[in-house]
Amino acid sequence: MVRRKPTRATVRYLTRRLLAGLVDLGVLAGLQFGIVRAVTALFPPTHPGHHFSTEGLILFGLFSPLAWFTYAVLPLARRGQTLGKELMGLRVVNQVGRPPSLWQAFIRESLGRWLNAMVLNLGLLLVLWDRDHQALHDMMAETFVVTLRARQGGGLLD
Repeated sequence: MVRRKPTRATVRYLTRRLLAGLVDLGVLAGLQFGIVRAVTALFPPTHPGHHFSTEGLILFGLFSPLAWFTYAVLPLARRGQTLGKELMGLRVVNQVGRPPSLWQAFIRESLGRWLNAMVLNLGLLLVLWDRDHQALHDMMAETFVVTLRARQGGGLLD
C-alpha cells in the first residue's frame, strides 16, 4: 500500500478547515453563553450554592440543541456553509456538488462529529492522506469540503 504524503496545499487546506471550525465553535459557545444568561435571568437558582434552577436546566436542555441545529445543520443544508466556512472560503457539498441534504448535514454534524470526538479528533487528520481530503465526519455523511475561488466570494485567506 502506497501512502500519499501531505503537501503544503493539503496542510493549508486543513488549516482553513480548523480555523473555520474554531470560528464556528466560538459562535456556538457565544450562543450557549447567551442561553445560560437568559435562562438564569428568567429562572434564578432557588437554593444557595446552585447555579441553575430546575426550570432553567430544562430550558437550557431544550434551547441548546435548537441553537446547534439552527447554526450548524440548517446552514449546511441550505447553502453548504456556516459562518466559519464562509469566512475561510470553504463550502460543504454532496457527491454532485450541491449543498448536502438535511439528513447528510445532520449526520455530518451530529454522529460524525461525535465519533470524531471519541477518537480525540484524529478523524480530522484523514484530510492529510485521503484522496478526496475527507475527514471522518465527511466520509460518514458522504460530503466533501471544497475551497471556493476568490471570484466566488472566497474567504479571508484568499
